[in-house]
Amino acid sequence: MARQKRILTEEEKTKIARAKQELNEYRENIKYINEKLDDTEETRAKLEKVTAVWSQTKTNSSNDSTDKFGDMISKLEDLKIDITEKMQELLFKKFEIDDKIEKLEQPYRNIVFYRYARGKSWYDVADRLGYELRWVHELHGEALYLYSKI
Repeated sequence: MARQKRILTEEEKTKIARAKQELNEYRENIKYINEKLDDTEETRAKLEKVTAVWSQTKTNSSNDSTDKFGDMISKLEDLKIDITEKMQELLFKKFEIDDKIEKLEQPYRNIVFYRYARGKSWYDVADRLGYELRWVHELHGEALYLYSKI
């Protein structure tokens, strides 16, 4: 089931390269969003643990502990604001790319979705779709071409 090789213009090659870059950034941004969410949750849990210990062991009326606690809360709030702003930006971009992916016909949509949205390896993509790896690579090239036209 070999496909005929498409001869691409320089403009098409440039568009495909931009599409591939966009999709790779999309995949990395999804990872980043998940890691930042995990980081925020981890920081919040640590702060709650410190707060519980601090509340139980506070024996003096020094403001040092209060200042440290206030600093931690302030840093956590700054982190939340930073994450919220960055996530909004990344989510808007994600939704734009998701819309483009949805416009692809099958099996191109699945290849792009599994590879970029889900970050699957080429072997996983081939396995999920029931195709040989070589065929997935060929279809991926066509999928990038079609994606770059959207």
